[in-house]
Amino acid sequence: MRNGLLSSFGLKRVAVASMVIDHIGSFLIRALMDPYRVDGRLVVNQDSPAALRQLMIGRELCDILGAVAFPIFCFLVVEGFLHTRDRLRYGRQMLWFALLSEIPYNLAHYQSAVSLRLQNVMFTLACAILTLLLISKTEERWREQKAVRWAMTAASIAAGMAMAYIIRGEYVFMGPLAAALVYLLRNKGRLRIAGLAPLLVVSPWTALAVPFLLLYNGERGRGSKWFFYLFYPAHFLVFAALAMVIGG
Repeated sequence: MRNGLLSSFGLKRVAVASMVIDHIGSFLIRALMDPYRVDGRLVVNQDSPAALRQLMIGRELCDILGAVAFPIFCFLVVEGFLHTRDRLRYGRQMLWFALLSEIPYNLAHYQSAVSLRLQNVMFTLACAILTLLLISKTEERWREQKAVRWAMTAASIAAGMAMAYIIRGEYVFMGPLAAALVYLLRNKGRLRIAGLAPLLVVSPWTALAVPFLLLYNGERGRGSKWFFYLFYPAHFLVFAALAMVIGG
């Protein structure tokens, strides 16, 4: 992909902005809606105040705009995998930061340091990298045996999806599947974006990421590679604190 306006870092900034918008809805607007809950359930009817309806519209808008983030992160994981000098280190790095982010993630989502309900998205991305590692090894070992190569590729994808399902990271097995398809289409230019199609099952609004991906110029761009890794857990702590203040 060339002649686009967005570098890898540019795409990452778009994804981070989308993620923040999504979490404004998930944490802050949700906290503002708590006074309207009865026995933990939100009661909405024709007598509901206008403020509640406005909050619901705001929450829905945040959900829509927030759907842009994950497809871009999946795409960038594949790009990172293709261009890193050490693929194993890349996977370990994602896993370590997934572990670092888990307590902030739980505090923001569940108001508890420990929860097994759902894990942060870095675990999903780590499973995606593992899937790509398995596929790349399969391609190297059975390069001349096409039927065996495709059978083992399918098995590699299934293994990555199973691991993501067991870990229960956000987007569960759809993340490794989408990343694997983008990787397999890596030589198809802009058509590789079609590999993200499985994410439409989770939310049709993920299609909003396509225009940004079409603007990708294939270059790294300028920026710190550590920014997202550090921003991700930090922003959960900020949102958890703000939600607590809003909730009194």
